Amino acid sequence: MDIVTGLMIWAAEATTLAVLLWSRWFYEREDFYLSWGSGFALHGMGVALLALRGSIPDFVSIQIANTTVFVAVGLWIAGLLQFDRKPVQGFVAIPALIWIAGMFLDPVRESFANRVVLYNCAAMAGYAIMIGILVRDNGPSRVTRRFMAGFISVQFIANGASAILATVNQPTSFATAPNAALLFFPAAFCFVAGIMSGAKLLTERSEEKLKALAVTDPLTGVLNRRGLIDEFHGLRELEKAEKPLIALLHFDLDSFKQINDRCGHQAGDAVLIAFSQVGQTSLRGRGFFGRMGGEEFASILRVADMVEAASIAEAIRLTLKRQIIVTGEHRIKVTVSAGIALAVAQDANLDLLLSAADKALYSAKESGRDRTAIDTGVEASIVPAVDRQGEDEAPADLRANRQVAALKRLATLGKR
Repeated sequence: MDIVTGLMIWAAEATTLAVLLWSRWFYEREDFYLSWGSGFALHGMGVALLALRGSIPDFVSIQIANTTVFVAVGLWIAGLLQFDRKPVQGFVAIPALIWIAGMFLDPVRESFANRVVLYNCAAMAGYAIMIGILVRDNGPSRVTRRFMAGFISVQFIANGASAILATVNQPTSFATAPNAALLFFPAAFCFVAGIMSGAKLLTERSEEKLKALAVTDPLTGVLNRRGLIDEFHGLRELEKAEKPLIALLHFDLDSFKQINDRCGHQAGDAVLIAFSQVGQTSLRGRGFFGRMGGEEFASILRVADMVEAASIAEAIRLTLKRQIIVTGEHRIKVTVSAGIALAVAQDANLDLLLSAADKALYSAKESGRDRTAIDTGVEASIVPAVDRQGEDEAPADLRANRQVAALKRLATLGKR
């Protein structure tokens, strides 16, 4: 098979891939599909123009064709960044800019050998960027990414060897270039291998999305009950001597049914979403927050003592209380009650923690709602609230011991 036929086959394959990727983008609307599809379309166009050398003007088959190829490389790089959910940056244009800049130099533009060297240098720059993007990620697909980077590295080496041979032999055309096969066949192999690796990356990404959907609440985006259970087992095994306890914080939005009845279910959904944002933000990576179902939420985290757990629950309660949720024509203020249960991490039993936290939550509701209660093993005790200072405390409140005094100081600091 001569090199022109090979280039035309290559162009047809690239165009077919472009159509497939565009079709995927049409249904999923992921930007990287559009970038990769456009990259393959331009790549196919550029390769086809290269194959038509001699049948079309040299300016088109050389300058335009290769510029198109390197714009395609830039789109592939952009697609990789979008795949990793990173912003597209200006360095995606480096391969095309190298080629365009070289074409302004007469010794390069007028010499086939020098153009070959320039082409390979521009291609190596693009491949080096892709390799860097692929290997810097240590996520679940790191093995596949490294395989893909390995195939691209083979192409990088082949381009380097081709540039060296062109410098040494000074060919005047593809027919007289002894390294034409060196450029084409490794490129064809890596092209196919790269596509297979990319397909595996997409499959692994789809599997990750399905796993995430299985443990995520579709309305609020926080963990669901199953997700919280999975995270509980991870927290229990975590070696963290300075935080020996697991705390389970059980939240229930007060009078939520009245919000739905008065303002509608859309407003109720807005309240659920707003509280989920409050819960996630208040934890700041210290634990996990999720929706148990309906208007019930929970958080699990490692803590040093009862005071730390109560401080976090109170921070969430107070933050929600001060917030006005605007949805449509409604301005909604809502409160939440919380129940807390704790256990030593190594001995923690999720069912027992849930039961204890639920009893504490019931005590908070019975004591007037908009409160936090802690299960102390014997009975649930109401946490003194900084927004109720001066009011008569409920009979079940904690005694004013050192822990309560520390809790009040922490809560006061959080209020400032």
